Amino acid sequence: MRAALFALALLAPQIAAAPAFAQDAPRTVEVQLANFSFAPRAITLTAGRPVILHLVNSAGGGHNFSAPQFFAAATGVSGAVHNGTVDVPGHQSVDIRVTPSRGTYRLRCTHTMHTAFGMSGTITVQ
Repeated sequence: MRAALFALALLAPQIAAAPAFAQDAPRTVEVQLANFSFAPRAITLTAGRPVILHLVNSAGGGHNFSAPQFFAAATGVSGAVHNGTVDVPGHQSVDIRVTPSRGTYRLRCTHTMHTAFGMSGTITVQ
């Protein structure tokens, strides 16, 4: 009986920490990049909650995920973000970890004419 209580006492701090760890684990949000569209076109995130943006380019040609103000306002950005833009080659995916800040941000593909053809959207962080 003493051994069981001792073991429980040793595990109690780990058990108590488990919900906090699960709460801090980043959520994954998949964004599809296709010929002239983002899906979803309107991305909604929670301020201060880490997220992994899983960017999937289903098209044969390259696209990008350009949101300079979003990335500039965020913290903890890790991944291939250059000047607020993530290049995603054809038939590939890229993961970006970020902790977003509250606001509404413009999203677009900066490749020639892609925005004009409809490859744009918004990121809303509440």
